[in-house]
Amino acid sequence: MAASSSPRAAGLRGPSLTVLLFLVAAMVSVPPAAAEIRETAIRADPRSIIPLDEFGFSHSGVLELNVSGIAFDPQASAELDLSQLGFFLSTLDAWVHVLRQLQDLDVTCALQSELVKLAFSFDRLRPPSNPAGVEVARSSSFSTAFRVSEPGQYTLVFANCLGGGLKVDMDVRSAMYNVDPATGERQYLSAGASALPSFYFLFCLAYAGLAAAWVSILLRKRAAVFRIHYFML
Repeated sequence: MAASSSPRAAGLRGPSLTVLLFLVAAMVSVPPAAAEIRETAIRADPRSIIPLDEFGFSHSGVLELNVSGIAFDPQASAELDLSQLGFFLSTLDAWVHVLRQLQDLDVTCALQSELVKLAFSFDRLRPPSNPAGVEVARSSSFSTAFRVSEPGQYTLVFANCLGGGLKVDMDVRSAMYNVDPATGERQYLSAGASALPSFYFLFCLAYAGLAAAWVSILLRKRAAVFRIHYFML
């Protein structure tokens, strides 16, 4: 049995070993992802509360919002109170108290609560520049950066407190990150997950070491090697 398997192992050793070493090298050399930037398309959504994303901020957190294609159905009139629409950040504990405020009618909209962090309200939308002086509609897009100084696990939420079946269309691009005070670099992992890259790198090194040990065993036991052994990495 050993004599019959030896030529087959010798024939597989060259290309198979090259492929294995290439895969291990590629695994170690792949750079970590720089960020996860969420893009959300909202279409004809009448919900009063739309949760979008969640992130753990440190003392130096930043939320970047880029919103475009803002439209309403029915179309917004000049009398529409756009301060009743907007984005805010809230922790789970704060949201429980906000719900109590809404039930007790202390506030009529979550955007009015001092327990949430108001990132942007739609009454801040401004008409585009118009040198001719002709009256134009409000802008349908905006970009803003909101800084968070109180650490915690926050959820980015859009609130539509107008009711009446008002539907909202828009494209939301959000990026949430923490800034390293020492280097000024952006850290796109939540505060509680900032150590994950180090753990993953250690696991990667451990796997690479085990893979190298297995390849060494395959080379020493050439006479007893079968095709399946090369796929056991």
